[in-house]
Formats: sequence, structure tokens, C-alpha cells
Amino acid sequence: MKAIKLAAMDIDGTLIGKNKILTGRTRKALTAAAAQGIHLVVASGRALQALPKELIGIPGMEYVITSNGSSIFRLSDRKRIYAQDMMPDQVQKLLAFYKNYDCPMEAFICGVPYTSREYFERPGYFGAGPASVEYVRTTRQPVEDMRIFAEEHKNEIEGINFILRDMELKAVMRRQLETFDGLYVTSSVPRYLEISHGSVCKQSALAWLVQKLGILPEEVAAFGDGENDLEMIQYAGLGVAMGNAVPLLKQAADLIAPACDEDGAARVLEQLAEKRHIS
Repeated sequence: MKAIKLAAMDIDGTLIGKNKILTGRTRKALTAAAAQGIHLVVASGRALQALPKELIGIPGMEYVITSNGSSIFRLSDRKRIYAQDMMPDQVQKLLAFYKNYDCPMEAFICGVPYTSREYFERPGYFGAGPASVEYVRTTRQPVEDMRIFAEEHKNEIEGINFILRDMELKAVMRRQLETFDGLYVTSSVPRYLEISHGSVCKQSALAWLVQKLGILPEEVAAFGDGENDLEMIQYAGLGVAMGNAVPLLKQAADLIAPACDEDGAARVLEQLAEKRHIS
């Protein structure tokens, strides 16, 4: 295996556990990897504004892939260097579909997540744990009527999320959405159904960035735990699934690390940094 030159890492369930805290060991491992010349890239379903400041502020953290691959931001100046928004007609088709359902909705626009007020005020009711409740209330902008808001901003939407308590209803909605042409449908956590442009996923954005940096896919390590990390894990020379990852991801990975809450990503990053140091 070639020496790793870039590490692309999911956040939730990979670098940060259920308590939403970046551990000292993970922070140290990221810093050490950057010191050995490894490019650090966050690859998340989150919008830019919802990224943890203590993570993206680590020296050597250069780029963030957000909204499941709809955007890449350069952290030095917060410039959006890659963009694949949804098409206006796709948004309108989703809004027509949404009329049949009663659930909160989110829209990500230029790095800012907007959400239905009912979810903003009662995230726990929709399955968010205590730490996630605080996360929702400190990262989202509440909107009274997301249908009207999304229609007004249909030309600039990175992605749309539906938030559901009923997993059977989620499965029904997903089956219907997957029949729509030109959409990418995924789910990073049980309560979320995430939709974006059909050409988008974390892997597509990562491949664009890797080419821009002159790095080969086999020189990339990708870390993840969820369904929305699958394509990225398959693409990378070293695909790392966390011990807490969904079974599908573990099957696709080259390596299964200890769980996130056991600093699994940090342990692998320490090994990669050490190999770079020796070489």
C-alpha cells in the first residue's frame, strides 16, 4: 500500500461520539498526522455552519466536504471551491412529494442549515439525544414554513433532509424517493432521510479534491461509520470503518478500527503518522 497523503474523515460516529466531544487523543492524532504532511479533510453530511469549531480549527485541517458532497469549502478563507446544488425542478418535485407527509424538513443553503421550527423546538421528540438537542438548537436557523422557504430558495439548495420518528414511514418515503430520477438518497442517522443532486456523494467531492491536489486514490484513507460513507470508503486506498459502523460499511472496508468511543480513528491516524515519519 502506498503511503497515505490524505485522510478524509466523517464526523459523527467517527471523530466525535454521542457526547459530541472531540477527545484529546483524537485532537492530538489529527495534529500529528498534519505535522507529517497528511492532508486533513472533513467529509460530513453536516452543513458548514454546523461543523464543530474545535475540529475545523485544528492546525492542518485544510478542507471540508459538507452536505454529503454537495460542497467543498477551503477553511483558510471559507471559500466554497466546489458546488453541486440541487436543480430547481428537483426541489419543486420534492416539495410536491412533501405535501403528502407531515414531518419536519431541513434545507442547507450556502453552508447554513435551516429547519422546521417544530424540530428546532422539540428535537428530542424526533429522537435526538441530549447532546444532539443542544447541537440542533445551536446550529440550525428555525423557519416557520419550510415549504415556502424552500420554494423561495430553490436555486441555491445544497440538500434537503426529512426528519422522521417513524422508521416504517421513513422506509416508505425512501422507496418512493429512490424512484425519482437524478437524486441521491441516503441516511447518516436513523431519524434523517437526506436528499441531494444525483451526482453528489462524499466520494464524488473527495475525488474532485484529490485530483486537484495531485494525489492518487490509493494514497487516500477514508474513515466513516454510516451509510453515507460507503462510496468514499470504497474509493479510498484505505477504507476504514469504525467498530460502531453499520454492517454494510464494515463489509466494504479494508480495515475495521475500534469504535468511535474508543478513539478508533485516532488509533489508526497515529499509525499512519508513524509510517509517514519512518518513511
